[in-house]
Amino acid sequence: MGFIHEHIILPLSDLAKGEKVHRHFRQLAKMEQATAEEMAAFQRQRLQLLMQHIASEVPFYREWFADNNIKPSDIQTPGDLRRLPIVDKATMRREGVERFTAQLYPESKRMPARSSGSTGEPFSFYISKEAYSVNMAAKLRTWYQAGYRLGDPYMKIANGARHGRLKTLQDRVNRCVYVPFYSMGDDTLAAILVQIERTRPLFIRSYPVPLFLLAQYRNSHPGYHFTPRHVMTTGSILPDAYRAEIERAFGCDVIDSYSCEGTPNTYETTAHDGYRVTEAYGILEVLDDADNPVRDGIGRVVSTDLWNLATPFVRYDTQDLVEVRAGRIQRIMGRECESLIVAGGQRYMVHSFVGFFQEDDRPTKQSVTAYQVVKRKDGSITFRLVVNEQYNSDIERYIIDFWHERLNIPVNVELVDEIPLMKNNKRLTIIDE
Repeated sequence: MGFIHEHIILPLSDLAKGEKVHRHFRQLAKMEQATAEEMAAFQRQRLQLLMQHIASEVPFYREWFADNNIKPSDIQTPGDLRRLPIVDKATMRREGVERFTAQLYPESKRMPARSSGSTGEPFSFYISKEAYSVNMAAKLRTWYQAGYRLGDPYMKIANGARHGRLKTLQDRVNRCVYVPFYSMGDDTLAAILVQIERTRPLFIRSYPVPLFLLAQYRNSHPGYHFTPRHVMTTGSILPDAYRAEIERAFGCDVIDSYSCEGTPNTYETTAHDGYRVTEAYGILEVLDDADNPVRDGIGRVVSTDLWNLATPFVRYDTQDLVEVRAGRIQRIMGRECESLIVAGGQRYMVHSFVGFFQEDDRPTKQSVTAYQVVKRKDGSITFRLVVNEQYNSDIERYIIDFWHERLNIPVNVELVDEIPLMKNNKRLTIIDE
């Protein structure tokens, strides 16, 4: 089954979608055996291509190189990146994302993308199909190192339904059981556990919060017996207590991973001795408050994407915090595990609100630039919103009516100029007073 999926179905999927996942999957498999010197040479080659590209095609960097009398050839190694400015989401918003987008990059070779929005601040950009292919191949290699093979049955538990026939077809071909959720009450948790028993997936992938709630329910309700090979977490920090609860419930290891717009896939090893960075995809710097490298301690992740030539992310400050030891990431710290509990015990995760504010068919996508959900002491909910000129009273009424019907509690809207950062450089999406 694995051979057919890897060598026949995956190449056919690439052909149909105009991608190159299979080619890069094979290349990354070979590069896993590369020496440090060989990997450094590969990064230097990709870095030079990237520097030449942004200096000629990307308005922000074309001007910056000229204003600072620096040539693309001056940036040869990852260490040379320190000569370039650090940018973040606020910089790109202020300048305009179009100034960070390659002007002549063919539309046929790029696709729209957006950040997860888990910090309450959606962000849209372009990713090249080549970069998407390399990134997908890197994630597959992560799974392969945990024992997965294409064609193995797995389950993905995510907020909201799949959209489009192509995604549904891909799930069927890849033997993926996609399980949507909107809130996490006991009925939902029981239904998911029954589905796990029935479909028996070898791997289960989801965010830490719903997996933790699922584990709590399973640990307190005997009768569920199936054990997958691994549970895979992503999208927010994984506290030790969550890991222990999930491993006790499912009787298997939890393998955590981290990614963000512009970052290389970063994943926990099966030996649980830290996180590995897919160096063939990008360069991660861990910096302190003075922008100096951190080898031991806590710093923030600044990333350079070596493949996305559509909207290049160069020294992009993710605002995520990590702990490193001897230069290697040991712990992901910068994402919050948040949930909103309402009457009846229903729980809504961050990603319940991400979908509402980012889905293409909702009027909130173009009018709300940042959001925060506050549960008041009186039990009501307030949406703090940063909005633009497209926002109006009809959209406000839409937000109030939608969530009042869903939550069955009073809902209010408060317009604010900004949602401040916390100490960990994140905007808290859900606050329970």
